[in-house]
Amino acid sequence: MKTLRTLALTGLLSLSAPAWAGDYVDTRLSFVFADDNVLAGAGETTPNSPNARFGAGNQNTQFYDNFNTRFSGFETLSNVVLYKRMPAFFEGLTTEAALTILVLEQPSGGVTLRDNSSYIRLNYQPPGWGEREGISLTGFPVSADRFRLGYAYRISWGGSGVFTNRANAAGVPGVKLQVTRDRWYAYLGGKTSLVLNDLILEQETLYGAMAGAGVDVLETLRLEVGGGFFQKGLIPGLANQGIRAPVNSAGASAQAVYHVGLPVGTSIDFRLYRNDPDVYQRFFAPETYPGGLSYSVSLEGSYLVQTLEDPDVFAQTVQQSATAVALQARAKLNYWRFHLLGLYRSLSFIQFEVPGLPPFRDFPDGTELKPEMFIAAGVDYYLPRLHLTPGFIIGVQQPASYRSPEFTGGGNNPPPGLTGTRTVVVRDVNQLSILPTTCGGSTTTCNPEPILSAKATFRWDLSETVAAVGEVYYTFDNNRTTFRDDVTGVAQPRFEEPNALGFNTLLQARF
Repeated sequence: MKTLRTLALTGLLSLSAPAWAGDYVDTRLSFVFADDNVLAGAGETTPNSPNARFGAGNQNTQFYDNFNTRFSGFETLSNVVLYKRMPAFFEGLTTEAALTILVLEQPSGGVTLRDNSSYIRLNYQPPGWGEREGISLTGFPVSADRFRLGYAYRISWGGSGVFTNRANAAGVPGVKLQVTRDRWYAYLGGKTSLVLNDLILEQETLYGAMAGAGVDVLETLRLEVGGGFFQKGLIPGLANQGIRAPVNSAGASAQAVYHVGLPVGTSIDFRLYRNDPDVYQRFFAPETYPGGLSYSVSLEGSYLVQTLEDPDVFAQTVQQSATAVALQARAKLNYWRFHLLGLYRSLSFIQFEVPGLPPFRDFPDGTELKPEMFIAAGVDYYLPRLHLTPGFIIGVQQPASYRSPEFTGGGNNPPPGLTGTRTVVVRDVNQLSILPTTCGGSTTTCNPEPILSAKATFRWDLSETVAAVGEVYYTFDNNRTTFRDDVTGVAQPRFEEPNALGFNTLLQARF
C-alpha cells in the first residue's frame, strides 16, 4: 500500500507541471535470456545454476565486469527525478534541488523504491568567476551514498555502508561544501548515522568527516586526493561483556589521470541526477569515433585503517590496515577501442565495511593472507554501416584467501568436520568458498588457484535508445566447492567441475 501511495504521489506531481525531457533519468528496460553455466543443471553447483531462463544478475557477470558501477547491467530500473533550479534573491546565488528516487524492478515482479541521493544545493558565483566556477553547499537530506571517497566504484569507500550494516544504510544524510575553479577543486563534508549502542541499548549518532581536492596540473594531467574519518560504533562482542571498545576508521585515496583526446570520466553512480535536457545526451549518447588516436590512463590507490578486536589478546583492540590499487587504461584508434584493467585489493579492504572477518575481529596471528589481484584486457571494433560492435575480453584473477591455524567459520563452536587449518577463498564481501583440507589424494594443503575468463561480446545499436547485446563467456575456476557428506555423515567441502560456459542475450532500451 505504501508503494502504491508513493507511485500515485509521483504521478500527481508529474501531472502538476510540464515535464522536461529527463523526468525519468537513466531508465533501463532490460529483457534478458541467459544461462550462467550451460554445463551444469539446477542443484549441481554452489551457488545454484538454474537452466537457461529469462532474467539474469550478478551471477552472470565476470570479475572484470561493472568496475565503475554497483549494478549488474541486467536490471530494469529508472531514476524518477523532480528537479528545480532558480536564481536567488541575492546576486550571484543560485538555488537548486532534486528529488531522485531509484525505482528497481525485481525478477519476482516486485518493485523497490529508495532515495538515490536527493539533494538541495546553494551555489554562489563570486564576481569575475567563470560559468562553471563557484562555491557550493549541498545537503543530502536522506542518503549521501553517492558522496564517496575513491574514484573507481569497485574500490570506492565512505558511502552509506561505511557505518556497517548495523546502521540504517538507506538513511545516511550528509553535507558537502565545495569550491570549484577552472583548474582545481576542493571540498569538505560530513555524514551522520544512527546505530545501536550495545552498552546502553539505545541508538547513538555516529559521525563521518570527508575532505578532498583535485587539480589539473597540465591540460592532460589531473591529480586528485581525498580522505576521511568514520565512527562505526562499538565492538558488539566486547560491549556484551561491559567493555567499551569503539571502532574508528580512517583512510586516504589518491588518483593520477593522464588523458589525451578523452575527458576525465567518472562513474554515473557518483553523479547527481537532475532534471536537465542535457542529461540524456551526456549519459547515453552513442559512442563517437572522430578518428585518430585518443587515450587515458589512470592509477588509483587507497590506504585505510580501522580498530577491531584483537583475537589473540583478551579485551584488547588492534589496528587493521587495508590497501587497494586500480589501473585503468583505454584508447580509441579510428573505429578500434582498447581497454586494460588491473586491480589489487587486500582481504581487509574487501571486508572493510563489514568490518573484518569474522565481523569486528582482526585476523589471528599466524593467518596466511593473500590479496585479490586481476588483470583484464579487451578490444572491440565498430562497423558503422551495420551499427555493430563485436569485441573480446580476456582476464586472469588470483582471488583473495586466508588460511588460519584454526578455522572457526565465524563462530565459537565449529562442527567437528571443520576443525583444523582451512583455506578459504573470498570472492567478494562475505562470499566465501572453503577449500578441502587436502588436494590431489595426498596430504598437500589446497591453495587457491588462478581463475581464467574469456568473453566474446557484440553490441548491435538498433536506434539511439535500443540495442541488442550478446555475450558468450568461458571460465576456468578450480576454486569452486560445495559441501557433501563423507563416510561418517559429516559435510565436507568437495571440488566442483572447474569449467563453466555461459551466455547472456539482452535487448535493452535506455533513455
